[in-house]
Amino acid sequence: MPLITESYDSLPYVDRAPNDTETAAAHELIASSLSPDAESVMHPLMLDAPATSFSPLIQSELDRVAANEPLKAIDLRRYEANTTSLTPDASALKAAYVNSSYLTLRLQALELLEQFGKNAWLVANDQLESLLKEVEKELVETREATTEVNRERKRAQEGRRGELEGGERVWRAGVGGLVEVQVATVDVERRWRERLRGAG
Repeated sequence: MPLITESYDSLPYVDRAPNDTETAAAHELIASSLSPDAESVMHPLMLDAPATSFSPLIQSELDRVAANEPLKAIDLRRYEANTTSLTPDASALKAAYVNSSYLTLRLQALELLEQFGKNAWLVANDQLESLLKEVEKELVETREATTEVNRERKRAQEGRRGELEGGERVWRAGVGGLVEVQVATVDVERRWRERLRGAG
């Protein structure tokens, strides 16, 4: 059984748009429920907005945008054909030569990119793939060598287990004998001192 059994099919539909009188009455009702300075008074729990501060460069850019000034970061006139002067003076010829040289070099660069770019990209990808395979092969070999070293170490330790255990037993027996000697030495010193006292 569903938890929500209400049906919203009986909600009224808006058959007509409200007229100006109804809209004005709604605005008057909203205005009457608000205090006169409700729009200008903030809620007492609202904090004051922090003062905004920008770097001089950002501030100058904001001022430029506010003044609707165009961006002048790059001078595009040097890449345009010089059609302002019809008299062949030295500056016009120089600008035309610069434009022609720039466009010629750009066309050559695009032709070289079209001719050799794809092959250079494929060769670079092939070299990177070969380098990746070599690194992966070296990584596998290093891991195998590390595993073999650990196996050899384990085999060497397992093969010398009896020798290590025998050495440990000898060491413990030696330490035990040394302790016994020290205890006997202390006992001899105690008896010697007692005899000295008895003789004195």
